[in-house]
Amino acid sequence: MKKSFSILRVLVLITLISTVILSACSKSNDGNTSSSNNSDANATANQASAPEELKLKVVIPHFGGDPTGTVVEQQYEKEIEAYMGTKVSIEWTRIPWGEYREKTQIMLTSGDIPDVMLVLGNDNIVKYGEQGLFLDLNKYAENTPNYSTFVDATDNKEQYLMTDNDQLFAFYDGYSNPSDIEPSQYAAAYRLDVFEKNNIKVPTTQEEMYEAAKKLKALYPDSYPIGQSEQYMGYDGILNANHTSSGIYWNGTQYVYGPTEDAYKEGLMFLNKLYSEKLIDPAFWSDEIDQAKPKATSGKTFIYPQLWSGYVADFNANKEAGVTWTLAMTADNPTYGKAWKYGSDPKGKGLQNGYGIVISAKTKHPEQVVKLLDYQYSDKMIDLLMWGIEGKSYEVKDGQKQYLPALKSAPDFVDQLAKMGVSASMSTRPGIVFTPQERIAVYTSVPDVLFYHDGKAQLENYYIASNEYGGSESISPNDRAPKVMLSKDETDEVADTMTPIDTYVQESAVKFIKGEMGFDQWDNYLATIKKMGDLQAILDLQNSKVKK
Repeated sequence: MKKSFSILRVLVLITLISTVILSACSKSNDGNTSSSNNSDANATANQASAPEELKLKVVIPHFGGDPTGTVVEQQYEKEIEAYMGTKVSIEWTRIPWGEYREKTQIMLTSGDIPDVMLVLGNDNIVKYGEQGLFLDLNKYAENTPNYSTFVDATDNKEQYLMTDNDQLFAFYDGYSNPSDIEPSQYAAAYRLDVFEKNNIKVPTTQEEMYEAAKKLKALYPDSYPIGQSEQYMGYDGILNANHTSSGIYWNGTQYVYGPTEDAYKEGLMFLNKLYSEKLIDPAFWSDEIDQAKPKATSGKTFIYPQLWSGYVADFNANKEAGVTWTLAMTADNPTYGKAWKYGSDPKGKGLQNGYGIVISAKTKHPEQVVKLLDYQYSDKMIDLLMWGIEGKSYEVKDGQKQYLPALKSAPDFVDQLAKMGVSASMSTRPGIVFTPQERIAVYTSVPDVLFYHDGKAQLENYYIASNEYGGSESISPNDRAPKVMLSKDETDEVADTMTPIDTYVQESAVKFIKGEMGFDQWDNYLATIKKMGDLQAILDLQNSKVKK
């Protein structure tokens, strides 16, 4: 959920942390204006105006690992200087990811921003771009040959990436999936050792999940067999099996509102049954991983309807606990067919508009900054940042890149990637993030984990397993929704209408699950939603943006 801030809170926060962020901002955007005589085979027509030294202030998030001094970061710096034909000096400010939105929101509100920064939320990108805070990249199209390939590959690019005035304000979050697989990094999880010890079938349907939970509750009365690892994640897993959603989503034909559908009601009824029989944790809708992990490793939780697949490796790595968890495909509801995966990756190249790297409109050398950021979208730089350095982190075999076998087999494989500065580690990310993710590098960077299918659990790559066992029918239509963009006024209209409705829906969902609202009140619930705002107008707006 997006955070909102009162004026008072913003003022207090500005006072508290202005000393942290002002050093990252560039009121003067220092830079040398003299020209460079260096030439480069890839130089643009603007090379003659390049400074002898390009000085930039950059604000980006960090994810636990510092790329400074890593072999990949060092090579990155060499590559961009060779490409730019000039010395590049970057003053980095890296803010912890958990603090990033709050601190950068204050910077945006103040209007005092660095040369380059990552902005979260397309509403922010459009809002502050239209206020003149950011460069319009469409004015520098000759400087973006690499980025343009991602823009052109993005469905409905004119509406999804650009404003009504044909402005493009960000280098959006890119992906490149040069394969035919469309996997997910989310799955169900089961405490395999306990299931096997008690001869309980690993569920493939919701009814089997219910029966398994009843048996586990009888065997372990102090437990709540079903838990969740992130707020609403398990709840969404139940809804995915019912082919619905907790909000507005694309159903394959049009945008609809899940919480008004019968399939959504059925999901709440199933959860209410689990709750009334004490089969789900009372904290089911609020637990995060910090609360979930101790329960997963101490015999308090045995089932997760849906979680991030990487958590299973963490659970099993706890040698003191001595537990064995396995992943599996999300349990189906046969009424609706194959359960939808959560967040199935697309094939090919493209952009997502949830994040974007922006350039200050006040930067001294806009053409050069655009050129530098564009280079991060080149195949050469994507390979460097995502795979590392050939011979040190990966090799090419039969025309395909793969991590070095000795490195991949190491027990601390991902840690070794992080120490080298390979972005696929997800903790240490060199360059001006977010840089495009080459998905095969990501898929093959995770350790194999137990994945249960067809009556047995075996060590597998969870990305590849989710694709193989889920198939195309497990891809949610919403993961292939038409790309649309709303104007600032339209975004405000959606927020004004949907914020109170969504809040009411979330509160009501908990009440339905706990039995504080009976399902005989469902019609009153629907009527209340209708009275709270013109939901249909919002759906009509969304659908009107879909390219026919």
